[in-house]
Amino acid sequence: MTLTNLALLPVFLVLAACATQPKWSPSSSNRELGVARVAYEHARSEQPRMSDMQAVQLATSRCETWGFTRVQMIPGELRECSVQNGDSCDVWKVTREYRCSGEDSLVRTAAR
Repeated sequence: MTLTNLALLPVFLVLAACATQPKWSPSSSNRELGVARVAYEHARSEQPRMSDMQAVQLATSRCETWGFTRVQMIPGELRECSVQNGDSCDVWKVTREYRCSGEDSLVRTAAR
């Protein structure tokens, strides 16, 4: 490896890390309200194309764990700054919410 190649290696590693596609992950959900949340983070310069199917699968899994049988997306997304740099935001967190319904909600209503 030449000295030039060694000097360029860190640049390529940084670019490769930036090219990593973010994925949805579970976020702060609320069983009592029957709301499952999923979120991802992205750099200010990125506009990632996220999988709606992955978000639904994560929310469905969370709702099923709580005993619900259905999920429905609550329209819209919540955006908040995760990493602030002066007056600009370097990293954004995007959250999507899903309403859980079905079996568990009927059991709780009947128990009251």
